[in-house]
Amino acid sequence: MLQRRPIAQAIALLFSGFAVMPVSAQQSDDKTTSNTNQNATQRVEVTGSRIKRVDAETASAVQVISKEEIIRSGAVTLTDVLRTIPAGNAGGYNTEGPPTQAFGAAGISLRGLGVGSTLVLVNGRRTAPYGFGTASFVDTNSIPVDAIERIETLLDGASAIYGADAIAGVINIILRKDYQGKEVYGSLGTSGYRDAKSRSAGISWGQGNLAQDGYNWMINYGHHEQDPVLANARPRTKDADFRRFNMTDSRSSFYRNVYQTGGYYGGSFIAPLAGCIPVNDPATPALNGRCVLDNTKNVNVVSASTNDAVYATANLALGSDWQLFSDASFSRVKYAANTYSYGTSAYAAYTYDLVDVKGEFGNAPGSPIAYLVLPVGHPQNPLMDKPVAVRYNFDDIQNRIHSANDNSRLTLGIRGNLGEWDTEIGVMVAKAKGAIRYRGYIQDAVLTGEVLDKNGYVNKSFILGDAAANDAALMARLYPAMRNVSDTSTALIDVKASRELWQLPGGRVGVSVGGEFRQEKFSSVPDDLFSSGAIQLFSITGSVGQRNVAAMYGEIVAPVLKELELNAAARVDRYNDFGAATTPKLGIKWKVLPQWAVRSTFAHGFRAPTLPEMNSGTIAGYMKVQDPKFCPTLSSDNPQCDRYVQYEIGQNPNLKAEKSKSYTLGTVIEPTTGWSLALDYYAIQRRDEVSQISAKYLLDHESAYPNLVIRHAGTNVIDKLLLLTSNLAQTEVRGIDLDARGEVNMADYGKLRLNASLNKVLSYKSAENSSVDKVDYAGYYTVPKNRARFGLGWEQGNMNMGFSWNYVAGYSLKATPESNCTYQEKNPSYCQIKPWLTTDAYLTYRYQKNLNLSLTVQNLANKEAPFDASMIAYLQGFNAAFHNQLGRFVQISAKYSF
Repeated sequence: MLQRRPIAQAIALLFSGFAVMPVSAQQSDDKTTSNTNQNATQRVEVTGSRIKRVDAETASAVQVISKEEIIRSGAVTLTDVLRTIPAGNAGGYNTEGPPTQAFGAAGISLRGLGVGSTLVLVNGRRTAPYGFGTASFVDTNSIPVDAIERIETLLDGASAIYGADAIAGVINIILRKDYQGKEVYGSLGTSGYRDAKSRSAGISWGQGNLAQDGYNWMINYGHHEQDPVLANARPRTKDADFRRFNMTDSRSSFYRNVYQTGGYYGGSFIAPLAGCIPVNDPATPALNGRCVLDNTKNVNVVSASTNDAVYATANLALGSDWQLFSDASFSRVKYAANTYSYGTSAYAAYTYDLVDVKGEFGNAPGSPIAYLVLPVGHPQNPLMDKPVAVRYNFDDIQNRIHSANDNSRLTLGIRGNLGEWDTEIGVMVAKAKGAIRYRGYIQDAVLTGEVLDKNGYVNKSFILGDAAANDAALMARLYPAMRNVSDTSTALIDVKASRELWQLPGGRVGVSVGGEFRQEKFSSVPDDLFSSGAIQLFSITGSVGQRNVAAMYGEIVAPVLKELELNAAARVDRYNDFGAATTPKLGIKWKVLPQWAVRSTFAHGFRAPTLPEMNSGTIAGYMKVQDPKFCPTLSSDNPQCDRYVQYEIGQNPNLKAEKSKSYTLGTVIEPTTGWSLALDYYAIQRRDEVSQISAKYLLDHESAYPNLVIRHAGTNVIDKLLLLTSNLAQTEVRGIDLDARGEVNMADYGKLRLNASLNKVLSYKSAENSSVDKVDYAGYYTVPKNRARFGLGWEQGNMNMGFSWNYVAGYSLKATPESNCTYQEKNPSYCQIKPWLTTDAYLTYRYQKNLNLSLTVQNLANKEAPFDASMIAYLQGFNAAFHNQLGRFVQISAKYSF
């Protein structure tokens, strides 16, 4: 670390306003232990370097979150912890919000460059990625938070040390080791709305001191349960009638309402089907007397989940400074949530399975209609002499999604001194198996072949809106249970060694060399009904791939002078299915004064296309678009300005690697013992990004891609968009990271802690391809310019308490400076997402020697998430990337040590 000399207390207090994560890289990585009593001369390995050193402050910025901070935060998952890192930005995955292909999984996106550009390590080594979707990322829900010793975040590119997918940085999860004793712990939590109840329990047991006993081992088991929260349990989304926000009533009349036949939607309203309660509100003449579907009762803002995890580690001293090390973990994470059902309008518009076969209702024969036809004599037909139309929602079986992800990891190795080399050889095998189950989608052939007759009428024996009244086997075929499965694995063997060489004026030169061979396998297999096209509203094809990767790297740290240190590293990765690439990195650290250092890095990076990107088939879904042919000017009265269309994502076997350059320049000031401030500027330039062509870009340039926009032959409206994966995009990100911490010893009055971290995005420029100018997205939709976390804590004797403040800056609802805000005319305030500042509090008390009691309160003021009008369409009303609607959450915990 930097030398520290006492200076005026006034200078120390200058930094006291900055306040939660420590700035300096602590003793880290898989080679070190969690023993805090190591003497000052012991060399440690720091994330971002393979060379052990006494001075843990390197040329690269590293932020550390300690176990104590995790406990004080009240977080029950690793995802909860990582979401508060200010350097995390758009592009991550989380388990709340509308369910996606990655439902149940979560991943962090440093610098907003996507989960695929952020490398997550466990004890300095890779682990198996999540198995669904095209982005290769580690599911942070799968890593047990109870087993974490600390989290180290390397904030500059690290491809030279760790490999291809570290363009944006590295998250290194250091798990516990060297624990001795037994402890049991548990917690209970609930929101201020008396829902979202959570329960956690666990046990740890460890024995042996490696230095004294020649061995140590520990095992940890943890269990967590989270109750769900539906959208209608929060005031903002208590129902889908959003006229209270000067918006539209989103309750749907496509539920169980009967109309006269004719045209596309049917004619005059007759009556609702029996069994539902019609609207009785003079303020809604369009819905009055009709039954409506309010999906706020079917959509989650918090999903139900359970998490079970076992982690074990064992080490054995072999003599002569050699030891065996090992760790193993297994976790099972389950999530469940409700989601939307579909109405007859969706099936008519997108699948063409419901048709006016003979052209009896004013349509051309074979054209789609947006209703079901009840024939004369059907028991639910209120007319005696003619067929009727039913605008219907297929929710006889609630649309529901479940996920179950099993993750296992085993590491075994040996380390010691081979001559003058600190040497380590390790073998790691990790597997991730996932399953996502769906229920509530209609099987098209059963609908048209068994529910409807040859003329497209509902069979007289089929009752709408009452699943129990129909044959159970038919309902099981109509609403089939489907299951997508994935199986990924990473197996590797690595060898690394480091030593000191000749003497320079500033100290001895340090070098490290290493090599790695790993095999990656990926298999994502959708249910046959999805892949065969039997469910046209949700079509998926699978992906299977395998690759071998060999790598070699070298690093050198040269203390040219006592105050000046230079370092350089280079890595060569070779993929058997892609090719080879070399990534260099340079760094410099200059101690201008004993209390002040300046540092800088420069690095090249690359990210090879992932296995699913190169081998996946197609994935289909639906998105809202503005069709410039029919809606050149945005209008809320024009349905082509805000229309759901089907999209299909396709593979591209000719993908190239993404390439990047990154620069950092920073300073570290440690004015006195216990105080530090780090300020770092960063710039990352990435080109040839692997991404899908955006719908907007495709529609704006339709003439250049005529085969990718499929329009209906009769109406010329968009039927489908083919969004191919390509190497078109490029991004340039610039920003500033600030980290500060300090302690004030108040003698008999205890100890005061202050700490802070801040990320300021100066610019986030991106372009669809190299032929167009980059657009600066900083401050626009989902790219807030500022994120921060501040903390204040006090400790005295057995008492520990404090507060922390989490801040996310506001941002525009507009995607770009040139785009329009849909709400500018009627609700201009909705065009800006407001800043969000929440306060957390904690209190811990050690009773006697063995019992620890704690109370944590998240979102102390019970603040609602900032209103996001664009998410009203999904019945959320907030953006889950940065905010949540959990509200105040109170948790009590107890831990007893034996």
